[in-house]
Amino acid sequence: MRTIRWCSVAIGFFQAAALLAANARLTYLRTAPPPIDLAQRERITVIYAIGDNEMIDTFLDHFVEYAGRHGALLVENAVGGNQYPTTFDERTLKKLRREHPADAYAGVSQFTCSGTQRSAEGSERDATGERVRRLHVWIDAVCQARIEIRTPDGRPFVSFTTRGEGTSPRVSSLTDEDRDIAFEQAARYTALNAAEMITPRVVRETIELDESAPRFDDGLEMIRSDRLKDARAIWESALATHRDSAPLLYDLGAVCEAIGDLPAARRYLQSAVRLAPSNRRYRDELQRVTPRRP
Repeated sequence: MRTIRWCSVAIGFFQAAALLAANARLTYLRTAPPPIDLAQRERITVIYAIGDNEMIDTFLDHFVEYAGRHGALLVENAVGGNQYPTTFDERTLKKLRREHPADAYAGVSQFTCSGTQRSAEGSERDATGERVRRLHVWIDAVCQARIEIRTPDGRPFVSFTTRGEGTSPRVSSLTDEDRDIAFEQAARYTALNAAEMITPRVVRETIELDESAPRFDDGLEMIRSDRLKDARAIWESALATHRDSAPLLYDLGAVCEAIGDLPAARRYLQSAVRLAPSNRRYRDELQRVTPRRP
């Protein structure tokens, strides 16, 4: 009985230790820059849209909605029957800047959609509840848009292409409503992909901390209470008497990264790597934080 009791205690101890190690992580949210940098242009007006599919209006509506939903951009739809031409002269520019002042002007130079009908045999229940084999059909749709962005003086700034896919419900006989579902979905995802090309996105990051650092538990308690600045203060205080502690410098780099002080994060991580050059975790974190903008 004593052996069993001590085994239970040992198992419980190691389980608790494993749980503590698993929780020794710092998770935070950061804003990642978009694939296309608009160089701090925050107000954009869409002034023309050319396409061969009626879903272009759906695309425009969703593009304006998605691009402006996080507040980073203010996007206006001023297409209005394409009253503004795709080529700019001084008279057009004056009228445009007067009626729709913006940091940049955008246009859809091409929008097209295509659909493919597909079929497959499946099973469903009939009126009596019995399973029967039936032929199901559906539409797979694809839309593609070419976006052009110009500076306020009409010069080309950047252009890119996005696409999106959609599918209709699987039914025994396709209707116009089913087809519309596929094309609307494809246009919506094309708009979402276009918006994500120019808008920042929120990314969840997780950093594994080094629990061997001095005063680690005190700092971790602050982190679990979402008091990152207090954790930084505790570990910077410990640094006064543990200047050669690579784990402490690494954890300080991690908490500074989460706070958003990237210059400090790089300094601490560089010091940690200098003291422990063979530690891959330290090197990986330094490499990950170095390319980012402060």
